[in-house]
Amino acid sequence: MQMLINVPDTLPKALVQQRIKELEERLKQEAQQSQKCTSKWEKMVQRIESKAFDLEDHTDTFNRDRQEFRESFNFKDKPE
Repeated sequence: MQMLINVPDTLPKALVQQRIKELEERLKQEAQQSQKCTSKWEKMVQRIESKAFDLEDHTDTFNRDRQEFRESFNFKDKPE
């Protein structure tokens, strides 16, 4: 797919090209992640991980709890 993006002439060309490359890479990564996910539960986990937010002092506890949950939880729609 190709898209046309209009940018002001006042922006430096190198900066615009850099931002376009960053956007392309991000879109490629997101496309790869969405293809890897097959179940709604896996998609939910991916969404939570990608939309990280600052938990301040609780980050380590949250990450441990999340990992424990992922290791012990069985997805019903996954074949065993």
